[in-house]
Amino acid sequence: IELQKIDCNCNDCKFMLRDFEKRKKYDHLYKGAENASYRINYGNCTKLNKEVSFIPNNCQLHTQECFEHRRE
Repeated sequence: IELQKIDCNCNDCKFMLRDFEKRKKYDHLYKGAENASYRINYGNCTKLNKEVSFIPNNCQLHTQECFEHRRE
């Protein structure tokens, strides 16, 4: 959890609402590697009211100010 707080990835943010439909729309790009660690995920930020994209478990410098961990 401490590393997730440093990374500030949208994947671990309490304001993230995932967009599974948009993710499915791009399944063809990942044929044979659907669970690849580099796969882009999509969602909506309820704090900033905007669409976001992210790769889980990667540091996101641009979210340092808005990130709040989902387990806090």
